Amino acid sequence: MPSTPDELSAEPPRILGRWERLTTDCSGQPVVEFDHEAHAKWCEKWCPRCPDGNPQLLRHPIAFRERNLCELELRVPLAYDEHGVCQVVVDEHEDEVYVRVVICYDEPPEDRPLRARPFTNCPVRVWLEHPLGQRAVIDVDSDVELDEFCWLKDGAEPKACYRPANRRRKV
Repeated sequence: MPSTPDELSAEPPRILGRWERLTTDCSGQPVVEFDHEAHAKWCEKWCPRCPDGNPQLLRHPIAFRERNLCELELRVPLAYDEHGVCQVVVDEHEDEVYVRVVICYDEPPEDRPLRARPFTNCPVRVWLEHPLGQRAVIDVDSDVELDEFCWLKDGAEPKACYRPANRRRKV
């Protein structure tokens, strides 16, 4: 239990964001400022520009599967008026593979009609340096583990399904 007024007014330490750093102002008081260097380094890796100069949008993949050894297939929803996937960034770690998908389009989002647009579940393939094995595939922006895409044989017709991977959950 706090015993002094200073202990009563003490705030819990602030958790810094991805692009923030702690520094001091001219009077020596601690302040949090935007870290331009960290942001530029992150953008260099995760936000490559379109080689054709098209505008880009972030698109979250909905599932994955290891198509072949070291070949990862992401399932990405695309609308009819989009050019397709422009960039896929992959960052491999020992236990997880982080992915980010960026698509190209023609018209700015504010000019798009506000009607429901049909999407197609498209395969997008990327190659890994090492076999996927039991590693989790993570969408870097949402920090969500992707479900595994699979085909079920229902009689003679194969049917698509999504199987929760749950590799990140501690049992």
